[in-house]
Amino acid sequence: MELEYSNKDSKRSRLYIGVGLLMALVVAGTVFVALRGSGLGGGQAVMRQVVVASREIPSRKPIEEGDVTMRSVPVDPTNANAFTRIDEVLGRISAVPIATGQLVTRTMLASASSGQTFSILEAGASFDPAGPDLRAVSVSVPDDRAVAGTLAPGQRIDLIVTLAINPELGPTPEPSASPGELVIPGPSTKVTFQKLTLLARNGIIYILRADLATAEKIAELAAAGGQFTLVLRPDEDDRTATTLGSTFDALIREFDFPVPRPPVFASPSPSPAP
Repeated sequence: MELEYSNKDSKRSRLYIGVGLLMALVVAGTVFVALRGSGLGGGQAVMRQVVVASREIPSRKPIEEGDVTMRSVPVDPTNANAFTRIDEVLGRISAVPIATGQLVTRTMLASASSGQTFSILEAGASFDPAGPDLRAVSVSVPDDRAVAGTLAPGQRIDLIVTLAINPELGPTPEPSASPGELVIPGPSTKVTFQKLTLLARNGIIYILRADLATAEKIAELAAAGGQFTLVLRPDEDDRTATTLGSTFDALIREFDFPVPRPPVFASPSPSPAP
């Protein structure tokens, strides 16, 4: 008896091969699309022009044309805050040192506009609507009351104020509440505000960072004729000091200064009768 040949197995094999090839094509297409989207599969990545430092830029330096250049980089969240035009940074003040080739971002600059040498916010800080109402306020202080004029932006200082108390009374003492004690008009000195940051200086005018309520008090003290003294704090000292203040009579008692008194002269002897 002659066996009849069947090609069912052959057809089944070809079907399996075809299905396998189709699945391989689907997988390859999926991988290609994924790689293209990530910029790794030969597809062209989206680029953008950003500002980078062309040389080392020290802190607190106005940025000049030779300090920065343009560079093309792939679009990425890490460069989203980088400047995209050189004119946006020229004349601005660097808040921190910027290394060669480093992207120039908004948090690296101290000034909010070209030509301005300071920013009210801390370097790298962003505005917080729930934070204090920070302002810049200026005081006029001669060099002999401002650490010989050696103070520099970024340092922290305490503000001492000297006020003339009851100047309209003149030299006439006024009886105090305590019997036997006199109140003499004169200067009174007290540290009023501590841990203020010096933002900038223009000659003997110092610009300080303060909240709005403190700025109001400084303006009132200046209007009342207060004389300001700036004292430098160590960077490491974040304590709030407690002092009693000082008046002239308190200094006399503390250091036992001798008090000048009118001289007493002996009465001249009467001339003898002739």
